[in-house]
Amino acid sequence: MGALNRQLDKLGVDKITLSISLFSVLFIATFILYDAEFAKRTIDLSYKSIVNVFGPTYLVLTLFCFFFLLFLCLSKFGNYKFGGNEACTEFSYISWIGMLFCSGIGGGIIYWSGVEWSYYVGNPPFGIDPYSSESFSLATAYGLFHWGISAWSIYGIPAIALSIAFYKYNLNSLRLSSSLSGLGISNIESTLFGRFIDLIFILATVGAAGGTIGSYIPMLSSGFSEIFSLNKGLYLDILVICLCVGLFGYSVYKGLDKGIKNLSNFNLILALVFLLIIMFSTDIIGLLQTSVSGLLFSITHFWDMSTLGISEESEFAEEWTIFYWAWWVAFGPLVGLFIARISKGRDLRQIIFGMLIFGTIGTWLFYLILGGYAMNGELNGNINVINDMKEFGHAETAINVISSLPLSSLMLFIFCLITVVFITTSYDSMSYVISYHVLKTDGQLSNPHRNLRLGWAIILGILPGTLVLYSDHSVALDLILITSLPLMLTYPLMAISIMKELKNYEKT
Repeated sequence: MGALNRQLDKLGVDKITLSISLFSVLFIATFILYDAEFAKRTIDLSYKSIVNVFGPTYLVLTLFCFFFLLFLCLSKFGNYKFGGNEACTEFSYISWIGMLFCSGIGGGIIYWSGVEWSYYVGNPPFGIDPYSSESFSLATAYGLFHWGISAWSIYGIPAIALSIAFYKYNLNSLRLSSSLSGLGISNIESTLFGRFIDLIFILATVGAAGGTIGSYIPMLSSGFSEIFSLNKGLYLDILVICLCVGLFGYSVYKGLDKGIKNLSNFNLILALVFLLIIMFSTDIIGLLQTSVSGLLFSITHFWDMSTLGISEESEFAEEWTIFYWAWWVAFGPLVGLFIARISKGRDLRQIIFGMLIFGTIGTWLFYLILGGYAMNGELNGNINVINDMKEFGHAETAINVISSLPLSSLMLFIFCLITVVFITTSYDSMSYVISYHVLKTDGQLSNPHRNLRLGWAIILGILPGTLVLYSDHSVALDLILITSLPLMLTYPLMAISIMKELKNYEKT
């Protein structure tokens, strides 16, 4: 035990935070695996109760985040530079955008963009007839809406609050509680309130690790089964998990410069090539028409979509928009912590533009091109997306869409590779953030030791493995959304902290 303590001290680890983190992983895994059905019922019921009571609050919060960031961007505070006026950037603008985008999106953009529209056309809001031409425009628009400016706005507030605290106070750790440093609470990271905030963050991160990779495994297994003529089943699922965990373990071990940065750059290029091939393999005119109609609908109905479910109940808003906003809130601190780490030398306006503009454009390209291709295929009778969704489910249908492309084997391989790399970069950021999270706040700023990063990469890979073997990844997904409630309550506090820090900076 003495040797372990000395090693932890050498690594600069906060033992209390580390203990809480490891206990959280053990608790979640035990709770789910002890009685998977009971856990699923309990967590599902808890989430539905949260939606019923706090659903409109998520909608109001998202609008607040958007207008607050718009105010900061246009205000005199936009020139505030993280790390001081003389600070230099660590990464090129392209690499910074790549890491920002990949950490914020992960494999979700691949999983959803091709087929999400099919959920909307059959049950559209606003009194629109199902499967009408207007319902298809709405379906495109809602994909852009749920993954667009509003979503990235939710990421923006924790990213700014944490960036200010991290560089102003020269912290050696990245903790969510540090985002509230502007409230005037001395050494907030060590207070009971700060510990609670950090515990909730850890629970959300662990749930995110299990839920995200767990949800993508069926799709990846179907893809690899098609490419390599492998039998679907448990063994293939385990093989895919081992591949993903191995890759992000290696990447996080190599570090930001040689690991995450290079993977993000590679994935941006690969994704662009993938989308260009799709665009020129289909009816470009039809794709443009679909894209324009969806974009126009999203712009003209932005306020209606944003407020649906505030003044009166809406089953569609509860099932989709509130679900998505809770999802982004749960992931917001995680993404914000990572963005803070890579944003030294950037100013406040750059972070806002980088997230709202480039983040949104990146997600929109997937929805407009891949989603547009699938939708046009459905309308032209070339692809039976809607029927496939009913018969085979989401994962199989996503693979069927890619398999309908020219050079299907090559495109399917690229599709799976992009997904794996997205998952890897997302997990890398999780491992980095939790590694920083368990460091002491004092001391010299440095990257967490590679052994600490690798250890967390392996730990975060355990939960999705157990979920595939013994349970259902939806349990972890619902858990993420439950943890979003206490995290949501921190957003107004982070906004207050930001304004106080910026006003104090203005006075100096």
